[in-house]
Amino acid sequence: MGNFAFSGRMMKEIVINSFSGLHDVIEKYDARTVVYRGVKSVNFPLMPKVGRIVPPKSIGSGEANEKEILRLFKERALRFLDFVPSNDWDWLALGQQYGLPTRLLDWTENPLVACFFAVAESGEDDSVIYSYQNKSYIDVKKYPDPFRYHKVGKFVPKHITPRITTQGGLFTVHPKPDQTFESESMDKIIIPNGIRKGLKRTLNKYGVDQFSLFPGLDGLAAHIEWLQSKHD
Repeated sequence: MGNFAFSGRMMKEIVINSFSGLHDVIEKYDARTVVYRGVKSVNFPLMPKVGRIVPPKSIGSGEANEKEILRLFKERALRFLDFVPSNDWDWLALGQQYGLPTRLLDWTENPLVACFFAVAESGEDDSVIYSYQNKSYIDVKKYPDPFRYHKVGKFVPKHITPRITTQGGLFTVHPKPDQTFESESMDKIIIPNGIRKGLKRTLNKYGVDQFSLFPGLDGLAAHIEWLQSKHD
C-alpha cells in the first residue's frame, strides 16, 4: 500500500506522500460515479469564479451581473466560433473554458489530469485534488435554464470542444456561486508541497503534461519550456 492518512471531518481529508499513495486512494473510488478537480493551493476556496466578483452598483445583484456577463459573451463571441451553442448550458461551458466568470466549476473523469492541474504551477502551499462522488447528471432538456436549477449538479455539454475531450472534462453548476462548495460526498486529497515537483515529473512519464492537455502551439511551447528548465 502507498502512504496516505485519513482524518475524519465533514469533508474527509486524505494526505498522500507519493504517486503510489495517490494510486491507492483512487483505487477505492467507483470510476462510474467519481469526478476530480485539481487545485493549486489547499487554501483556495472551492468556489466558481463569478462568485468572487463584486458586481457594479448599476447592476445590483450578483445573478443579474452574471446574466449580463453571459449576454455580452454570447453577443460578441459568435465571430470566433465554428459552431453555435444550442442552449445556455453549452454557452456557460464554452465561456468557462475560456476564462469567463460563470457559476460552473471544471471537473475531470481522469484523476491524473486533476493531479496535473494541482501541481502544474509552482507555489508554496500544499495542493489538493477534490474527488466528488455523485452518480446523477442534469437533464438539460428538462431544465433548460441553468439559472433556475437550484441545486449542485453535474453535466456534460452537448457541444464538446477538443480541450474538454482531451481533459475528460465536465462541469458542476452552483446556484449559490458566492458560497464555498462543500459536500459529504467529496474528499480532499492533499498533496504536500514537497512532492509536487516529483509528481509533475511522474505525470510527464505517463503522458500527462501541458501539451497533451492543451494541444496546440501554446501548449507545446509551455511544455518545451518546462522540459528544458531545471525542475528539481
